[in-house]
Amino acid sequence: MVNLCRRLRGRIWEVFLTMLLGTAVLLAVLVSIVAFAVAMVATSPRSASEERDVFDFGGLRVRSDSPPPPLSRYSARDGEKLAYRFYDSTADQVLIFVHGSSYHGSSYHDLASAVSSSAAAKVILPNLRGHFQSGRHRGDIEYVGQLEDDIADLTSELRRQGFHGPIVLGGHSSGGGFVIRFAGGTHARLVSRFLMLSPVIPTSSTLREGSGGGWAQLHMRRLIGLIVLNALGVRGFNALTVIQFNKPVRLWDGTETLSYSYRLNASYHPRNRYVEDVRKLEDRAAILIGEHDEAIDAQRLQMLLNRESPATSFKILPDTNHFEIFTSAAVHKMLVEWLAQRTAAIPMNSTTDVADVA
Repeated sequence: MVNLCRRLRGRIWEVFLTMLLGTAVLLAVLVSIVAFAVAMVATSPRSASEERDVFDFGGLRVRSDSPPPPLSRYSARDGEKLAYRFYDSTADQVLIFVHGSSYHGSSYHDLASAVSSSAAAKVILPNLRGHFQSGRHRGDIEYVGQLEDDIADLTSELRRQGFHGPIVLGGHSSGGGFVIRFAGGTHARLVSRFLMLSPVIPTSSTLREGSGGGWAQLHMRRLIGLIVLNALGVRGFNALTVIQFNKPVRLWDGTETLSYSYRLNASYHPRNRYVEDVRKLEDRAAILIGEHDEAIDAQRLQMLLNRESPATSFKILPDTNHFEIFTSAAVHKMLVEWLAQRTAAIPMNSTTDVADVA
């Protein structure tokens, strides 16, 4: 019996030492991974790419005779006052339309004017937190997912103001990508339908050259390091810049936001597992993209939607590029018709004269 007890104690001690060694090895591996990720985060970005006007900002002009309405403010859940512009209409339906990367809502003044004056919907053009006159930090937010919370708070503000009609969430470019993210998130039930113009899905093959045709310059090593750290629950470096935008200096007006932190950039687009977000669009959504979009491959986007969300209305417009998809009067007419239908399952008007869409 004494020998049996001794052997049992010895066996227990061996198991304990094995577990201790395994824990030490695991800890060493984790420390090595964290150290490697931190080293990646600390690297300097590569030299800026050659400056070029990827989207022809120089040719972007507001055509409406009326000026944009003044900025209004609403309170987000953290007390921050966030900016938006309101376009009134006799319609009870409301379209919240989210701007693309680097700029703000006033770029879509012509679109908002056309939709609201047609009585298809009242229009809200928010300036997302981290952009012109919204939030405390230009190019940054407080946590991943905050932009979704902000839009949820905006819908609550609209309800508080007495707007009880259906709410459609729309967006262009990165704003369209944000709509896909919102559709896959916890607040999706707050809106009735989704509308996307040239939506950006950065982790998919639909993005040209992986950079939107040269528009975005990623600090890839830092981004990879931050993804690893966040997977391990380390979020103390998320305010660091991971992306810069290639808008020519001669076209700056002081209202653009030319770089984003990790947490803003991650919050602006579908999740890394973007397919799960895309699938949530179902028959509640419509997507328009130009045949000659400089940032997104229209054919690849169509294949993605056909495979993952075939019930989503999808249309490629001939002779149309990334900016024409929201500035063209013919596109505005298509949006008005779709909004007026009130049923997402009805496809975009396929009889519109394509010669008018440029």
